[in-house]
Amino acid sequence: MNKDLWAQLLAKMDDYSKKNQLTRRELAQQLGIPYNTYRKWFQKTKHEPSKGYVNKVEHFLLSRKETESTWKELWARILSWWETQHQYKTIGKLAEKIGWDTQPLSHYFLTKDMPPRLVVEKMANIIGLEAPDNILIDREAQKRIEKIKYLLIILEEELSWFRDGSVKARDELRSRLNLDDVGYISSLLTMLGDEGRFKRWLALTTNRLDFFAKKGRQE
Repeated sequence: MNKDLWAQLLAKMDDYSKKNQLTRRELAQQLGIPYNTYRKWFQKTKHEPSKGYVNKVEHFLLSRKETESTWKELWARILSWWETQHQYKTIGKLAEKIGWDTQPLSHYFLTKDMPPRLVVEKMANIIGLEAPDNILIDREAQKRIEKIKYLLIILEEELSWFRDGSVKARDELRSRLNLDDVGYISSLLTMLGDEGRFKRWLALTTNRLDFFAKKGRQE
């Protein structure tokens, strides 16, 4: 990887940790990277990261940037709401409702600066706006749902060939596929259709997709 670009990414990570009062150990945990690996990136003797770790850092920074932008958008919507609402006659009444002091809340409404996220979230809940974490989860879910739809179309097309094909072709399919994996995926898709059934299934099942793990052991 380009060393200058990697240095910029590390500088952004350090800046993020300072702004959010996080230690490098805590940040490594958020990234899902071993602390010793993360720590070595900042030593004088630079350690080159793997492509996978670079992707993790880039994705982390991008997601945090999106989150920050979404919080700012939410605060702007709250400011607009305050200008037209008639439910709360004074900022003091709103402060009382969210359990915060009137003086600092008045300051943020006056300066338009964004207050702590917990305060923004409480106001958003009062007026029926979604917090950014929920919005981002919805966006990610929508992207993954579209992928699953596409994969199901491909799967149906491929399976139709075996459905309409010869016994020999189906025998070959059975010999090369792990039928436990097929059962697991089929069961997972079915149980995702109902949250109650899904939670019971999740608590009881010990199955996981094992095909590639077994293939790796065989090789």
